[in-house]
Amino acid sequence: MDTTEKTLEIPFLYRRNLLTPDQCVEITQEFFENSLFHQRINTSAKKSTDLGCLFSERNKKIKTSKSVNYVWTALKEAFKEYRGMYRGLDETYTGWKVDDNFNFQFYQPGEGFADWHVENIPLRNRLLVWTIYLSSTKDGGTEFEHFNHVEKCESGKVIIFPADWTFSHRSQISHTRHKFIATGWASITKQDMKR
Repeated sequence: MDTTEKTLEIPFLYRRNLLTPDQCVEITQEFFENSLFHQRINTSAKKSTDLGCLFSERNKKIKTSKSVNYVWTALKEAFKEYRGMYRGLDETYTGWKVDDNFNFQFYQPGEGFADWHVENIPLRNRLLVWTIYLSSTKDGGTEFEHFNHVEKCESGKVIIFPADWTFSHRSQISHTRHKFIATGWASITKQDMKR
């Protein structure tokens, strides 16, 4: 099956491998070379080591330049395909765009975002969520509550899905292996919010 086709099981979920294993390894190396910039998250809902980045600095900051460029290139292709699959998106929201900020998130065995959650909570204008799996973690995928589905964590795979309540999700927690992802959002503009 073509990975860019719409699926009946989970409408509006995009999945496609767009990064090579070598690119994922390079991103991982760059992440660990910059441990000074890591932020440790340890709450009841989520445990991880994060590194915040900005696409606007992809050719300016040496610390993550290769990683951010790889992610940007993969997302450009993914969102172009997503727009082609769901043409009503641009008709409904004329000014949406990929957010400038995003995170690399590294999970040790036993860590993850364990609580069911959605990305478009009040006071946020998030429209879509994107994740790029940077490791292959057999039992570390993304669970979707209302679809009885786990998207497998496969190195190089990009997924995109709506940020609304219908796509409540959580990390599948691996107790034996690490998991590494890049994740962020696409948001609607204030102009679209006024309609």
